[in-house]
Amino acid sequence: MAYSSHAKRWMTVLVVVPILVVFFLKAPAWVFAIFGAFISAFALFEYFKNFCKTNPPWDLGFLFAVGNSSLIFWAAAIGSFKLLFLVMWLSFFIYASRAMIRFNQGKAGFDLLAKEALSVLYIPCLLSSLVLARSSENGVTWLFFILFLAFISDTGAFYAGKTFGKHKLIPNLSPNKTVEGAVGSIVADIVVVTIFKFTLLPNLPWVIVPILAASAAIATQLGDLFESMLKRSLDVKDSGTIFPGHGGMLDRIDGLLFTGPVAYLFLISF
Repeated sequence: MAYSSHAKRWMTVLVVVPILVVFFLKAPAWVFAIFGAFISAFALFEYFKNFCKTNPPWDLGFLFAVGNSSLIFWAAAIGSFKLLFLVMWLSFFIYASRAMIRFNQGKAGFDLLAKEALSVLYIPCLLSSLVLARSSENGVTWLFFILFLAFISDTGAFYAGKTFGKHKLIPNLSPNKTVEGAVGSIVADIVVVTIFKFTLLPNLPWVIVPILAASAAIATQLGDLFESMLKRSLDVKDSGTIFPGHGGMLDRIDGLLFTGPVAYLFLISF
């Protein structure tokens, strides 16, 4: 069973990754923004179904989230932080109003507000950092850089933990994660940053290499742990089954959601 699951993980990678590579290389920035909005909508579908216990696509909260998500990716595509903040404010006002109406009906209001407002802040706001990176100078290189940082960090953590793991990292959130795995993820990302420094990002200062690698690896692990907290809090195993061996869309991008903004901060700083 373990071998079967492991084989499914790599079969999924071998099928999906080449398609994505060609798409990212050929697609213009605005097409990538539409693609990001689609991924966000899919992840929001899983979020509302599993964590809000609603029935998307018919749930009003989900429809609001998808609409706001589309505006967020539009704002990212045109590089408008003003529009991005306006959409975030709009999202809060919408969900706050829904929560008050629900409370007036004798139902739990704060619980609804917390879950629905978090959906927009958690998924499209964080994921839009990839669109901001793609739309920047040398955007394609940085996009691949961020994706490699998240994927290799996750892979390094998996194999280092499986081979050397003895000390549990945060057992109540993720029993299988170890300190050794976390160290392995940092080492893996140091390799990634070093390779990009030598090849595609020569202007990246050497002093930044270990800082960026450690920050990205920690962010990836935190993203994974954050989704684990949500799932364990609400007794959810996987967000979905779209990717054999990997779970749902949210399971696949959970680390990337945290890695993207961290890497983007380095992009605009150096």
